[in-house]
Amino acid sequence: MNARCALWSVAVVGGAVGALLASGCGGDGSGAGGSGGAGGGGANDPFEANRQACVDEINTLRATKSLPPLERWKDAESCVDQQASDDAASGTAHGAWISGKYMCNGKGQNECPGWGADGIVGCLDSMWAEKDQAGCAGCDACADAYDPSCPNCDFYGSTSGDVCGHYVNMSAKFVTRVACGFSSQGGWDAINFD
Repeated sequence: MNARCALWSVAVVGGAVGALLASGCGGDGSGAGGSGGAGGGGANDPFEANRQACVDEINTLRATKSLPPLERWKDAESCVDQQASDDAASGTAHGAWISGKYMCNGKGQNECPGWGADGIVGCLDSMWAEKDQAGCAGCDACADAYDPSCPNCDFYGSTSGDVCGHYVNMSAKFVTRVACGFSSQGGWDAINFD
């Protein structure tokens, strides 16, 4: 699998953390657009438009399921930038999230290695499309609370091979805000849900 063209998701499960890798990529893999990562939500933020596009796309997708919109979690954006940058530098998706190195984890994280800031909408659309897989048919029934044993919703893809975790994080009713971060190393995007 091309490591630059993957989707990653992680969630807190009863105090423990689990991560998954799902193949697939709709971008060109160049990582173009992910060269900054300086600050979040400010007037001088080079990723302001990308951050807003990220939140807007998540809320557009949630609206297709009559789910309430998520608030933009601006206070966490520069922290999520740091997580994406650390992961890009180490080549380990969710490494910073799992380590607890930064205080912006929230309840789950999706990550887009290799998509770059300008590829965020395509990455989100790929994650949302997980709902159409047979192994994810039951995920909507479990949206009120995270349940790793939800019938017909294989969060990690360990049973059916169909990874559902990205969709679960994006469609969860137990989160109310989202922060989109972009790597200063280039190409890695992280989305934290709280």
